[in-house]
Amino acid sequence: MPLEESEAIKAYIGTPKSEEYYQKAFAKYSVAGVDQFAWNWSWWALGGGMFYLLYRKLYLEALGYFVLFMVIGAFPFASLLLWIASGGVLPYFVYKRYKKIKTQVEANLHSPQEQLAALEELGGVNRWAIWVAVVFTLLFWGMGIYMAIIYSAMPMQ
Repeated sequence: MPLEESEAIKAYIGTPKSEEYYQKAFAKYSVAGVDQFAWNWSWWALGGGMFYLLYRKLYLEALGYFVLFMVIGAFPFASLLLWIASGGVLPYFVYKRYKKIKTQVEANLHSPQEQLAALEELGGVNRWAIWVAVVFTLLFWGMGIYMAIIYSAMPMQ
């Protein structure tokens, strides 16, 4: 028996503050039962990028985003476009993972209570991704400041 969509999304998302956002976003991605991409803005996706994906348990997508960002990093305009696009595109990856997991859960578990429990366990968030983002950001800025100090201390020729 299929779960009610709003209950399934609530169980999968696992963060009450984000529930309404994802309910609306997922409704844009599934129109009359047909999955389709739609632009849906997320400031968290824009600001977090790879860390947003890790937070939402999208490990392969986070790796792909990191590799793509490193490859086009030599092209500042392309990097800027990727960064801006991530704000509207990355939430779609959350939806795709939700649909995949929901389909698997409904196929393998028959009780609605078991299905919701599985969605809560397989969905949700990685709180550690916040700390990884903080540490990475501090290291990045620290390295930049260190390099600026070293560069400014070098004699001019």
